[in-house]
Amino acid sequence: MSNSGREAVLVVGHGSRREEANADVRLAAQHIGERGGFGLVLAAFLEIVNPTIDEGFARLVEAGANHIIVHPYFLSPGRHTRGDVPVEVHKAACRFPHVSYQITEPLSGHALVIDASIERIRETQALQPTPLSTEKEIHSGKVYLVGAGPGDPGLLTVKALELLRRADVVVYDYLVNPDLLTNVRDAAERIYAGKLGGGKQTPQDDINTLLIDRARHGKLVVRLKGGDPFLFGRGGEEGQALRAASVPFEIVPGVSSALAVPAYAGIPVTHRGLSRSVAIITGVQAGDDNLSAQIQRAASADTIVILMGLSQLRRIAEQLIVAGRTPNTPVAVIRWGTYETQQTITATLDDVADRVQQERLSAPVVIVVGEVVRLRGELNWFEKGVADLIEARQCEEVVSS
Repeated sequence: MSNSGREAVLVVGHGSRREEANADVRLAAQHIGERGGFGLVLAAFLEIVNPTIDEGFARLVEAGANHIIVHPYFLSPGRHTRGDVPVEVHKAACRFPHVSYQITEPLSGHALVIDASIERIRETQALQPTPLSTEKEIHSGKVYLVGAGPGDPGLLTVKALELLRRADVVVYDYLVNPDLLTNVRDAAERIYAGKLGGGKQTPQDDINTLLIDRARHGKLVVRLKGGDPFLFGRGGEEGQALRAASVPFEIVPGVSSALAVPAYAGIPVTHRGLSRSVAIITGVQAGDDNLSAQIQRAASADTIVILMGLSQLRRIAEQLIVAGRTPNTPVAVIRWGTYETQQTITATLDDVADRVQQERLSAPVVIVVGEVVRLRGELNWFEKGVADLIEARQCEEVVSS
């Protein structure tokens, strides 16, 4: 690693009463340091085992680190990598204001992890082939295309929760909060079928085939999709495939990130006197003229909400200015909206791409363009509440110590 002794890596394991599990984390940290060429690497733990995150952070600072990359070494992150770990790291970093830090994304959705899992499954299949189903076993089940909401488990609908508890099979996406899967029966089959931006994609035809196959074997299948299945979720395509295969299905709408995430950032997408119209577009069609055409059509709306648009943010901002929006139009970029680690950057069309680059913001984000962004100063309820909670926890720990 360049600047050895100044930049460091803190590998964070969960912490277990089984020492062999903790030894695995320490060994992983050693291998990460050796194979990655990182000069200063330390293992720490979220609970039960020492060093804690706070202790590990302090040891790295004492060793001369002024920038620490925190890597949660979890395959099943649940709320830890988007809640507990950031909170603990923030508390540790507060004691060292001269030290900066970053937290890596969880491993669970990484293409190489999925590939390795498939390899293990194929190896097991070769050892003990699964008997083929007989015709008597094949009968019609049903598929539910279910919206999981934007992330906060409290925004899951009552009907969606009921279906998760009854499901035989759950096919879920990358943006689905892993905590929701705790509602699934132990005996149910869980299948990851995400489309992680910039990584290996699960082909849509494969997903369609999977849904049809499980339903034809009499299963109650929940296709769990982040946000709402009919808003840039390809739920319509899956419904068409199911109808063509004569497989019964239902649509269970979800709370869309296009509305909920701005609300959690204190931004109403409509407001009397500021916004009477909303356009929702996607930024993923960037290799051709489709994105420019979308922006031209959306530019006249008072508020524009852009999903999956981070990689094209600079182009989007430029095109909106060309389409007539003023360079000082307010913009908000909201990362991991509705999670405890929600992060919001406000800027203008003229400088938002530079601001996001400076802050090293990464996907997933929701982008909001329009005068309603100015209301965030008055209506920012969620992030302020999380900050107050963190401060309260820190005060409690100081008092108790």
